Amino acid sequence: MFTGAWFTLFGAGVLAWCAAEIRTRRGLRRNGVSAMARVLVDPDAAADHPDTAPVLGFQVEGHGEVVTRPRGWTTIRRTPALAVDSLVPVSYDPARPTLVAVNGVGQARSDVFWAVLGLAFVVCGAALLAGLFS
Repeated sequence: MFTGAWFTLFGAGVLAWCAAEIRTRRGLRRNGVSAMARVLVDPDAAADHPDTAPVLGFQVEGHGEVVTRPRGWTTIRRTPALAVDSLVPVSYDPARPTLVAVNGVGQARSDVFWAVLGLAFVVCGAALLAGLFS
């Protein structure tokens, strides 16, 4: 019973997280301020940092230079998606400039992967729980 419940809760958590990330990125792209950000060298790349998002730097009036990672970069392994020193269009929240989404970069495959993974855990957990009560 514990395993079924754990699988179900974990899968539901992954699905909720995935939906929240997609909603945040869409909101930033619709309502955020547009800017051009430069891809910076990742200081944590040599340390095998678990975050696969590129490091971006851009100027924000009243905040100076903001260095942050964009939302939604959830690939399993680190791949250089954007070349260092390239300029990329971003949208950011003016109230929280570290909340950034990259524009024009497809992230649908990653979103689908995480949604399918979460759904698989929910289905397996539900099957385990259903087996207890049959």
